[in-house]
Amino acid sequence: MHRITFVRRDTRAGDLALALTHLALMCVVGALFREGTFRPFDWWGYALTGLISLPLAARRAAPMAVLLVTSAAYVIFAAAGYLPGVDVWGPIVAFYSLAGLRPPRVTAIGAGVAAGVMFACGLALRGPLIAILAQAVAVPAVAWVLGNVSRQLERRNRQLAEATAQLEYEQRQHIEQAVVQERFRIARELHDVVAHHMSMISMQAGLAGYVFDSDPETARTAVDTIGATSRETLDEMRRLLVLLRESDPEGAAETPAPAPGLNLLRSLADRAEAAGIDVALTTSGELGSLPSGLQLAVYRVVQEATTNVIKHAGRCGVEITVRREPGVIHATVLDDGPGTGPAGTGGFGLTGMRERARLYGGTLTAGSQPGGGFAVKLIIPFP
Repeated sequence: MHRITFVRRDTRAGDLALALTHLALMCVVGALFREGTFRPFDWWGYALTGLISLPLAARRAAPMAVLLVTSAAYVIFAAAGYLPGVDVWGPIVAFYSLAGLRPPRVTAIGAGVAAGVMFACGLALRGPLIAILAQAVAVPAVAWVLGNVSRQLERRNRQLAEATAQLEYEQRQHIEQAVVQERFRIARELHDVVAHHMSMISMQAGLAGYVFDSDPETARTAVDTIGATSRETLDEMRRLLVLLRESDPEGAAETPAPAPGLNLLRSLADRAEAAGIDVALTTSGELGSLPSGLQLAVYRVVQEATTNVIKHAGRCGVEITVRREPGVIHATVLDDGPGTGPAGTGGFGLTGMRERARLYGGTLTAGSQPGGGFAVKLIIPFP
């Protein structure tokens, strides 16, 4: 809005400058050029010149009214015996403005007025009739063509401005959508980090409290596991906070820690074993060369599935398999527990796992197995 207001003010100032410049030039020309057969400039000549020139300041706001006023004043000026060539460009400029701002049917009416002005000018100059008629037709025609070109350019500029505004709006929409998607991604990260690590800490704390007096060594091991898990949680939370503060000038200089990858699967299995789960981890293929984003997606799915086993299946055996084959990546988490619970019926965790799979064009299936247990299977195509 501020930019549009500025342009309009600048246009009005330009029109006022044009009107004052035309007035000054015509007064100078009228005072300097004295023809013996024409009336010398006097106060009435200056007044008529002002009446012809000053309305040009409103040529964009009311082009037809300005044309009529300047034309009538010029006809009076020429009939009074002043030099006809002095103020004739006032009505022509007014007609040019009309042609540049109004449709052809309105411009045609203005063309008749401009032709009458040029005819009156020719008569006052006492030229040949054929020259007078040619002047009355040619000058308005040229002004009409130039004004029409100006109108078309103005329309194209307006269309370009509208298209630019539309592109800016769409760009803002895309940015807002990207921000929303990034927030969902960070929300998934927060869920996975908090759900997994806090489940580990809770179970280890319970174990430590249970065997604190009877088995101090086991309690000490559980406390050590709590410390390691909490430190890892803080590291991941710090990484997410850096992502959230990327727009902060003070936080922009910070570099977030690398996202977890498939190289941490062994640590994940060790934590699950510390929580009382018997884990069998199998990996195959070149997993380390996968893109970091894809590694994070697979890792989070395995992490969430393992967390669900700890929370809902209790003490049981788990088989974690991650393998890379030509054109596809498989990840499976299969437990031999009861095979029921929130992990099997839905929830944010399962939804997040499916969203991660869809992000890379993959599929995720989860459900109870006929022979018992619960399985989470992830398949992601990777050429």
